[in-house]
Amino acid sequence: MPNPTIERADEIPLLIYWLQKMQVEVMIDRILPPPHGNRQGLSYGQLALLFVVYVIYLRNHRLCGMEEWIGQHHGLLQQQTGWIIQGKDATDDRLGDLLRELGEDESRGERLQQELGRHLIQAYQLPTARGRYDTTSFSVHHAPDEQGRAAQGWLAFGHSKDHRPDLLQFKQGLGTLDPAGVPLYTATVAGNGADDPLYVPAWRQMSQTIGHRHFLFIADSKAAALLSRGQIDAEKGTYLFPLPMTGKTPEVLRAWVRQPPVEAEAIILSNPKHEKYLPKLGKSNGLRALQWPSSLPDRCGGQNRTKCRQSVSPMSSWGSRQLA
Repeated sequence: MPNPTIERADEIPLLIYWLQKMQVEVMIDRILPPPHGNRQGLSYGQLALLFVVYVIYLRNHRLCGMEEWIGQHHGLLQQQTGWIIQGKDATDDRLGDLLRELGEDESRGERLQQELGRHLIQAYQLPTARGRYDTTSFSVHHAPDEQGRAAQGWLAFGHSKDHRPDLLQFKQGLGTLDPAGVPLYTATVAGNGADDPLYVPAWRQMSQTIGHRHFLFIADSKAAALLSRGQIDAEKGTYLFPLPMTGKTPEVLRAWVRQPPVEAEAIILSNPKHEKYLPKLGKSNGLRALQWPSSLPDRCGGQNRTKCRQSVSPMSSWGSRQLA
């Protein structure tokens, strides 16, 4: 009779359950070609699922440690997945093959993100009215070459948000769905590039994942470049970006407040729970429209109230197309 063994379960069964519900291994096996004929055992999708569990469980992405981790939880992993897992199924060279297949062809990674996103939207009936995109930089302690330059690739010297210009960095972009913040799109880019060119491709990828372009695309002021806004508008998109207060923008906004180019419109509220914070509400075509009461404190310095009220709206650049 074999000696009994004790294996820690912790959150491993829960991670496996949710990753299988997301159909991670099914989608990866559908996108990637099968492993080399000499590679027996787990498929790429199955190996990827176990690798994600390993990374989350140990908070460690080193490939060389996964083979030992599989041995420590071998019985638990087989019982939870129903797969036959061999000792050499998770060596670092097999993981390297998996990452190479996913990473060398960017279209495969984009297709995987789209399929995962569509599955989540459909399975949980997620709202698709608003999406957000933002970027940030990550500094790394990676040695440059002898001339102090970065090697070719994503790592480069650039504007550091960590106030460490002496460190190499890369940039990561993330697109999510409101209000739950469900990730739909991510992209890793070089650390020395500008953010401006990243927003339109991100919007296009998110549009493909969501399945339509009739969502409000929200981003920071770096997305408000005229070229970016023009491209999104030309492709029937709707956006909300704060205008950067640079150049002639402050003068233009000041002139618009003093002499509005168009007639002021009612502010339509979409969330009833915010009504208690507003001075007065009226009904307009079945929607809640904000109406300023006559008792509004005089903060306009003698200006016409209609013009002054427009100055309290956010200085944001709206797409020209109306939301449905």
